Order: sequence, then structure tokens, then C-alpha cells
Amino acid sequence: MVRRRYFAHTSRAGVKFSTRIRRTGYFGSRRWAVGENLAWGARRRSTPQAIVRSWLDSPAHRRNLLDRRWRDVGVAIVRGTPRRHRYQAATYATEFGALH
Repeated sequence: MVRRRYFAHTSRAGVKFSTRIRRTGYFGSRRWAVGENLAWGARRRSTPQAIVRSWLDSPAHRRNLLDRRWRDVGVAIVRGTPRRHRYQAATYATEFGALH
């Protein structure tokens, strides 16, 4: 997302986040439920604490974080943001998964 300058669960080419996860081989031949939280911030808003706080303040993101069905989680943090920023900045993605 940072390199391609977009910020969404679906890429500019129309690829959904679940397809990105499937391409890693994570699903195997089983059915999985998946979820994703995305965030980016600059300066003080780019810290892990600030990002998690913003997710907890958002009902949909909070639901993902606290959903008991999730058994696996992947976390990615990349320096920079989908928008050009002259300050310290970071983009975060969390991927959640569970057998369906």
C-alpha cells in the first residue's frame, strides 16, 4: 500500500485482502474466516500505542481486535504512508484468521 500509494482493503487492481492472504498458502484446503485492520499515522500518531488506541476507539476495528473466534494474527508495520509525508510515519496492517 505504501509503495503503490493506496490505503484500502482492496488494491487498486481489485485484489481483496483475503486473496492476498490466500496467495501466502495460509488457508491450505480448509475454509477460513479472515479480518483485517488497517491504519497509518504520522509523528506521535504513528506509534504502536497510538494506532491500537485508534483501533479501540473505532467500533468495527475494536470488534476485530477483541473477537474471540480469531486464532491467528499477523502484523505488518512499514515506514511511510500511502500519502507522501515529510514527518516520521508508519502504516500498519493486522490480519486475523480462524477456521470457519
